[in-house]
Amino acid sequence: MIVATAGHVDHGKTELIKALTGIDTDRLPEEKARGLSIDLGFAYQSLPGNKVLGFVDVPGHEKFIRNMLAGIVGIDLSLLVVAADDGVMPQTREHFAILDLLGIEQCLVAITKIDRAEDHRVVEVQNQVERLLAEAGHHRVTVFPVCAPDNQGVDALKSALQERAQAAESHQSDGYFRMAIDRVFSLKGVGLVVTGMVFSGSANIDDRLLLSADGTEIRVRGIRALNQISDIACAGDRCAINISGRGVSETSVKRGDWLLHSSLLVPTARVDVDLRVLESGNRSLKHWTATHLHVGADRIPARVAVLEGGSIAAGESGLAQLVLERDAYLLKNDRFVLRDQSAQRTLAGGHVIDPFSPKRGRSRPGRIQMLQALNQHESADALEAAAKLSETGVPAQSFAIAHNLSRTGLDMLVKQRSLHHTGDRIFSTDQWHRLLERIEAAVGAFHETSPTLPGASLRQVQLALKPYIETESLKAAMAVLLADKQLGMRGGHWHLTSHELPVSDLDQQIWAQVTPYLAPDTGSPMSLHQLADAVGLEPKILEKSLKQAVVLGEMVQISKNRYLPIAYTEKLGGAAKTLATQSDDGFTAAEYCQHIDTGRNFAIELLEYFDQNGITRREGNKRYLCKS
Repeated sequence: MIVATAGHVDHGKTELIKALTGIDTDRLPEEKARGLSIDLGFAYQSLPGNKVLGFVDVPGHEKFIRNMLAGIVGIDLSLLVVAADDGVMPQTREHFAILDLLGIEQCLVAITKIDRAEDHRVVEVQNQVERLLAEAGHHRVTVFPVCAPDNQGVDALKSALQERAQAAESHQSDGYFRMAIDRVFSLKGVGLVVTGMVFSGSANIDDRLLLSADGTEIRVRGIRALNQISDIACAGDRCAINISGRGVSETSVKRGDWLLHSSLLVPTARVDVDLRVLESGNRSLKHWTATHLHVGADRIPARVAVLEGGSIAAGESGLAQLVLERDAYLLKNDRFVLRDQSAQRTLAGGHVIDPFSPKRGRSRPGRIQMLQALNQHESADALEAAAKLSETGVPAQSFAIAHNLSRTGLDMLVKQRSLHHTGDRIFSTDQWHRLLERIEAAVGAFHETSPTLPGASLRQVQLALKPYIETESLKAAMAVLLADKQLGMRGGHWHLTSHELPVSDLDQQIWAQVTPYLAPDTGSPMSLHQLADAVGLEPKILEKSLKQAVVLGEMVQISKNRYLPIAYTEKLGGAAKTLATQSDDGFTAAEYCQHIDTGRNFAIELLEYFDQNGITRREGNKRYLCKS
């Protein structure tokens, strides 16, 4: 379990950790000289049952709030420290407000320096603290009066912390690995080391990961998790990871970078969020306010685009889009804090809803509805709500990245919630059925306006549908309608099965006359000009009739002058399948020619048609079956 101190400057946070662990977390010479924590300090204590209690000592001075924010990301419990002589001070309030905005619910309170105050003053400060916590909904927080130098009250606090650590549940290591880097240094004989909190997933020695700064690949050479040598770094651990990579050095890695799996190296500069404005500031947050975004261990200049009403009142929550000055690597439910442009005051905080928000239409009613649907803590709930709302389907890839889901993890959610995944889109059952109905209606409308045409092309159907449906999902939906005999196809055009095209008597006569020549029992079928001579027709008249047969789905055109009846083409395709199943090593054109008993030129022409349509695949002199 990781504990972070919080509180006003000089209220005894470092001294308290020293009393609890025996470790002085002030490591910088300037900290020693000034008696003031400037940067993050760390201490660890081993507990029975292979448990470890880790402490992050954060600076209390307002000048070092950025360092404080870098240290408390992902912690399990906050230890609010208030000096008995001073009581609740401005940084006490700001630190606690930050903890609340970051969703850190577990909290203990230490009233330090009780040797400097009368008993009634200690009680008074305790009442101040309880009122402060009650305003944020914390009504049963245990308070420990202590004097760290004299070890007074320290044992009781230590026992309470150890009980919490023993009772703490292990963090889920789902998803891909992701660690927020807060320190970078080199050790003689070891090399480059980065430290930080692991947000998700796990990493092992020799794993290959990426640095978010420039996408450089690194190798994990060694791991210390919770200050112990380990083979694995898991979600919830504070880790020091020894890394190596081409061109990687202390100057190329900095606080605020991420160490992550390659699947998560997806930058964003626009993020939709659920934002809560601090009530203590007594100021509303206006549209396009310039702020500093603190997320992970990073700080990024950002503008706040309020999505409803133009502002968010003090103490209220609302939807907003954060427009960042540079790329970031954020995911769903990441907690963050916003401070003002001068970095003097904490304004608001919240969590990420959609890390890949659109540049246009961010405040349209439909987009607001979608954000409200996505604003669920559990990924399964968010996916189901979004799928029920979206007529175009939820983009599967961006949803999986945003929620740090593998393909298997996403498939599991789809199955659990009985959703429909096709192409890159995920639909609810109702929305999928509505899409099928809309496609049928679009094809029917095409017949009404163009009754003499064989049907609508895929593109014509796509343009008729509002809103727009991406191609892969549309193809899948139309394939379902074709299989269910709700739609038919004529030469690449889609039609309702009830729609009939008038066929002239002349065309019917020509087709009946030429079919025996185009589907012979043995030998090669005739080409267009051979066929014209055989039946005594002008080539242009014959070609026009055959093209009409292709449009109506009676024939296929496999080359410029070669037409084949559908049934005959399927028969020859079946022959290719038979040859392919007889050998794992494919078949040659010569073998196919012998198998179907035709001339070599025709066999090659037909195989090239199969290649172009993805039925077969040519590799050297061999062909392999790809699909029926």
